[in-house]
Amino acid sequence: MVLKRTNLPRTAEAVALAELRDAIVRGDLPPGTPIRQGAAAEQLGLSVIPVREALKTLAGEGIVTYQAQRGYTVAQLLPQSVDGVFKVRALLESAAEAEAAARLRPQDVTAMREALGAQRAAVAAGDAHAAILANRAFHFALLDRCGNEWLLRFTRQLWDALEPHRAVAYRRIALAGDAARATAILDEHAGVADAFEAGDTARALELLAAHRAGGQGDFHHLLPGAAADDGARADVDAG
Repeated sequence: MVLKRTNLPRTAEAVALAELRDAIVRGDLPPGTPIRQGAAAEQLGLSVIPVREALKTLAGEGIVTYQAQRGYTVAQLLPQSVDGVFKVRALLESAAEAEAAARLRPQDVTAMREALGAQRAAVAAGDAHAAILANRAFHFALLDRCGNEWLLRFTRQLWDALEPHRAVAYRRIALAGDAARATAILDEHAGVADAFEAGDTARALELLAAHRAGGQGDFHHLLPGAAADDGARADVDAG
């Protein structure tokens, strides 16, 4: 586990939360990894209390799990969990996308294009962390226009629950050198941006639904017991 304290003016709990989340997204703390509160606190130069509170927050988001006598562990997904997450995503996220699309501005499409450019550069450089962040920026350039605060909040939580597994997906693709799959996902993003730019909202929403459905199958390849060659097919975007 690699954690470091930044110099931003944040509370101790906010520092712990940000650094733990970032380590999970980077893949430094892969699914199934135990998180020792004392060790994390020492690396961050904090007391155990803010680390414990940060872990409680992450547990509430489904990113880590807690078991008595065993403590906190980065969440692992089972097949039924993947299907459950994506079933709820299909309901909530599609509604958020539709509402956001009705409020979309030209500058939002520009933000999508910029995020896509950053994602292409990150994939080309093999920078998994940057690619994950750019992917999220692409989708939330749209989703952030949703006017329903609760709908957006739960959509974010579903995304957060999958973050540890996105890191695994990117790393497996990098090891397999699956450039064709990576390019295909980037092209899907480009198609969504093209449709919005052309004013074809219905087509853009269709493409997003197909993109999300494809990610569900890709996540199954990341689960324990999946064959290595199947894992190599993991979606560079994973939804």
